[in-house]
Amino acid sequence: MTPTIGIVGNDVPRQIVRAAGAAPQRLTGSWAGAVDRVAADHLGAVDRSAAVILTGLMGAATDALDALVVCNDSQANLRLFYVLRMLRGEGIPPVHLLDLPRQDTPATRRFARVQLAALTAFCERVSARTADAAAWRDAAAEERAVGAAVSRLQARRRAQPPEVGGTTALTALLAAASAPPAAAVELLDAAAEPRAGGLRVHVTGSNHPDPSVYAALEASGATIVSDDHDTGDLSWLGAGVDAADADAVYAGLIDAHFARTSGSAVATIAERAATTRAIAVAAQADVVLALIRRGDEAPLWDLAAAADALADTGIALQRSVGITAEGLDAAVGGVLAGLSGGEEHHA
Repeated sequence: MTPTIGIVGNDVPRQIVRAAGAAPQRLTGSWAGAVDRVAADHLGAVDRSAAVILTGLMGAATDALDALVVCNDSQANLRLFYVLRMLRGEGIPPVHLLDLPRQDTPATRRFARVQLAALTAFCERVSARTADAAAWRDAAAEERAVGAAVSRLQARRRAQPPEVGGTTALTALLAAASAPPAAAVELLDAAAEPRAGGLRVHVTGSNHPDPSVYAALEASGATIVSDDHDTGDLSWLGAGVDAADADAVYAGLIDAHFARTSGSAVATIAERAATTRAIAVAAQADVVLALIRRGDEAPLWDLAAAADALADTGIALQRSVGITAEGLDAAVGGVLAGLSGGEEHHA
């Protein structure tokens, strides 16, 4: 039976997990899921989605997991790793930290290679299998097929008029991050939902661990045609390197890692602003909407630069910051009012 490894964060190359004989299952939490008091006490003041994940892992969610990999791509995730390591003897499966560097230098490439090799070794211990030439190539082909399906989905979102809404697209992306490759391709290609024009929205800010906010926004008639958070368009799906040995695979994955844009917690403000502008313009968005949860401070630092980057595009920037689970409905209502009236909402 194929073991399942829970993934927290957006830095894990799925090719490595699959080549090593395991199945990745991404854990994202939710906007308004339950948070256990003990989990909240362990984590302190962090992005709520991390506390939702920990609450699940301290309950029945670990029953389906053989191990966990946590990415050091936000302070919330790093704190979650240390709590999980502390709880290792209390029903939590083996946990591994993946710490990929952000700035591309010869030294950081060497460090990234060590990190990917350690990830491979961890997955191989969990699965009791060793990645061989056939496994590397098969996993690469499968992952590239997923990447091609993601590109097709993005093209449908950006069509005039959109051929799929943001809620349907995000639902498919979240499911694909945990599905076997063939099933992931089917999920992504099946995402189709013709939209009758309306306001074209690009979403930035915090990631969306579930589609609830997208659904509420699109119920008004708007369509979310693009986004730049790490559960949407920036979700790292489709990175497959066609090589027969680990070193060549690592080299290709490191190239891909440094070429991609990361989330606000680890990217520079300039990188984030440029990414928001580029994707929103390419998607022909009418408005950029920044939605930021309380406890997820990093995206706040991007807003001024994003506004400057959009200034000559004719694309308006609206924002709702400090969103809480308790105030989610009010925040969405304020956003909808802002989209129609040009006002900003602060939760």
